[in-house]
Amino acid sequence: MAGYDAEVIVVGGGPAGSVAAAALAERGRRVLLLDKARFPRHKACSEYVNAAGARLLADLGLERDLDALGAHRMEAMLIHAPGGRRFLADFAAAEPSGTALGLSRLRLDALLLERARAVGAEVREGAHVREALTEDGRVQGVEVTIAGVRETLRAPLVIGADGRHGVVARSLGLECALRWPRRTGLVAHYRGVSGLDRWGEMHVGAGCYAGLAPLEEGLVNVAFVTGSAAVANRAEPLEAFFERGLAGLPEVARKLAGAERVGRIRGVGPMAHRARRVAGDGFLLVGDAASFLDPFTGDGVYEAMRGALLAAPIADAALRVGDVSAERLASYRDVRRCAFWAKRRVAWLVQGFISTPALMDYAADRLDERGGARETLSGVLGGLRPAREALSPVFLARLLRP
Repeated sequence: MAGYDAEVIVVGGGPAGSVAAAALAERGRRVLLLDKARFPRHKACSEYVNAAGARLLADLGLERDLDALGAHRMEAMLIHAPGGRRFLADFAAAEPSGTALGLSRLRLDALLLERARAVGAEVREGAHVREALTEDGRVQGVEVTIAGVRETLRAPLVIGADGRHGVVARSLGLECALRWPRRTGLVAHYRGVSGLDRWGEMHVGAGCYAGLAPLEEGLVNVAFVTGSAAVANRAEPLEAFFERGLAGLPEVARKLAGAERVGRIRGVGPMAHRARRVAGDGFLLVGDAASFLDPFTGDGVYEAMRGALLAAPIADAALRVGDVSAERLASYRDVRRCAFWAKRRVAWLVQGFISTPALMDYAADRLDERGGARETLSGVLGGLRPAREALSPVFLARLLRP
């Protein structure tokens, strides 16, 4: 295409951007992927890939690579309610061989980025995108700084995959923060955590929760999530705040006794947000740039990759006919809704439970006793069963009846 630097510019080299870039390059498109970081790099994240995400990575032909990188396979997630009750979300029981994965973003993102490069996408690291370039109401490329030099890169289609508060959505005026839940996540790696092997754990407290996910080489991702206001208004250093929050969850404190923190604490928040539109004239948004709620249900990496795979054929078809208008790209919004609507409603229900300790205790007690309801919810949380199963009146009655 004369006058263009690529057919598609993808902004962001995380799972959403790398998978989108690879899928379009495999279709013969000239793709340019830009990221301000240099890989491998750490990323504030729970570093947990649910069972559906693990299956998707296998479908991409990466299972052996994941094993070589030391990805830790988890058959279940043990969920602790505030009052001490708990239940096991057993993915292997919901579907034979169903397992989630724990792998640092340092390794996962580099793997996916190299895959995009290997199938033909041009990747430029250290490329800081400043804003989307619009002309006559249509996105036509990006303004970017590379090696200290600001330049304009043009493409008929820009895919924003640059995460929460991404520059593409922000420069187009599409960011929309959600009023609730307003939470911030703090994440660190530990070595020497006891009592974790075949599953990870979630611990819900009053106004907070923590997640423990085993990673490669004996590392454990420890995530502490609490109200954004509590983090912003703290009267102590972040490290002390983080450690005090974990100490307030007795089972977490027990598992971390004697463990050593490796590296610094990373934070992100407020986390919940959505874009006003995920498609428009000359652009698409994928992954967290499109929407993000809260990491409790562990859908983030899976939704990022799945959304990218939904976007790719729509983008390819639009480029083939030379029409990247909002009308032509609107089907992406529809397929996203079809793919994620029900699970997002389940996630909102879960938010209600974890925000109400008595209700969380009640539900955990019933799930521990009622194997059928527990198996259904395990399958839904792992992405192995249709999310609508957990929204049905029959399931809710089985869960909530005395």
